[in-house]
Amino acid sequence: MTSTSRNRLAHSSDATKIVATIGPASEDRLGELIEAGMNVARLNFSHGNLEDHAKRVESIRREARARMTTIGILADLQGPKMRLGTFEEGGRMLEVGDEVLVRRGDGLSEPGEVNFNFGGYLEHVKAGHRMLLADGQVQVNAISVEGESILGRVSRAGHISDRKGVHLPDSKIVYTLPTAEDREHIEFCKEHGVDFLGVSFVGQADEIEEIRELSPNTQIISKIERKLALNNLDAIVAATDGIMVARGDLGVELELEQVPMAQKRMITRALRAGKFTITATEMLESMIESSRPTRAEVADVANAILDGSDAVMLSAETAVGKYPVESVATMRRIARAVEGSSRYRDMPRPDWQESEPDTANAVGMAAVRIANALKISKIICFTETGRTARLLSRYRPRAEVIALSPIPTRVNQMSVLSGARPILFQREPSLEDMIYMASEMLVVRELAEYGEKVVFVAGVPPGVARSTNVIKVHNIGEEVRLH
Repeated sequence: MTSTSRNRLAHSSDATKIVATIGPASEDRLGELIEAGMNVARLNFSHGNLEDHAKRVESIRREARARMTTIGILADLQGPKMRLGTFEEGGRMLEVGDEVLVRRGDGLSEPGEVNFNFGGYLEHVKAGHRMLLADGQVQVNAISVEGESILGRVSRAGHISDRKGVHLPDSKIVYTLPTAEDREHIEFCKEHGVDFLGVSFVGQADEIEEIRELSPNTQIISKIERKLALNNLDAIVAATDGIMVARGDLGVELELEQVPMAQKRMITRALRAGKFTITATEMLESMIESSRPTRAEVADVANAILDGSDAVMLSAETAVGKYPVESVATMRRIARAVEGSSRYRDMPRPDWQESEPDTANAVGMAAVRIANALKISKIICFTETGRTARLLSRYRPRAEVIALSPIPTRVNQMSVLSGARPILFQREPSLEDMIYMASEMLVVRELAEYGEKVVFVAGVPPGVARSTNVIKVHNIGEEVRLH
């Protein structure tokens, strides 16, 4: 392998993974994003059409193959987003004390009126309830319900514009999830082999189960962006594969000062349950226009990693920003600086007895402890479903987890796991053959050297899901003996 190839592969071994949103600014620069450090490509189904997304899926797969690396694809479903209608000249300024009449409609709002593009709110909004417009920039307090409209008074001034988000945090609005449009997008994602579905505005666990029935082989990422989801957090974490700490909408439903502690709570709960986490929203927001982030943004990314995030996400920075590649490279530099610190190495690890008290989990914990005790730099696991890699990743070992699977979809789905390098690997008839072939493959790819001590984690018999029951400390190149 050439030095160029090694450089192309090198980013896969970084512990913290980077999710980058693909849009007009980045869809023609996918190869550069991969080389800069992108591990998962996010497609935002709130924007663009299915033809656009199909082309992006094809391009992402092509560029990943060309670089012999694994890139997961995350489809972020729109969900039941409540939005404003439209305005003359695209927007309107609302001042404190202004009275407005809220009506249902998707069209142009008349002077003194504001349209909501959704129904079902009239019977739930009461006098005194807050109506947060333009994603929380403007607050209107309901005064009274008058027929088919609500009279409100502005208590926080600001500018509102076409199609901006609406939140009704005091009102028990009933959502339909998944929406009809979500269902269409889920079918598209199944057809095109998308690896993850991001489910917007989750409120309870049964919504996740319904989506899983529609797409059983896709991993589900529950976006936590409602107070209701926080109230049902444990059940949602149990039902999902991973969570996204979606601080944008969550920061509207909660008071802003509550968001940091909510973030820490969510990540801790997910870690203890062995589920992966993505922290998102405004992480390097200034890089939409600037080639350099603010110091506060750098600290925000670093703190998200120290909280235990598997991955950190870029949204508008890479979708429409001026510096998409630089944003990914900056995120990677921050992550590597944090990962090299004693504070990161000494982060508290979850105890395996807190969840999943089974053989596979105990084997994973033991393998991490062996690698740490012997200062071994690689744990190699064979996995059919990706679960073994997830169990190893949750303990944040100092060793790199090289996760080998014969199933391409599972390889892609491990791209989000902290510290994991997923590789497609052919299943062999015996565990001895698998260890021998894996050792040779690692040497050929210059990921290991002959004589290097590694830890293998596997299951007997090979090829059986959820059978992890073997740990072997092995010197690469030596004869494989299991008896």
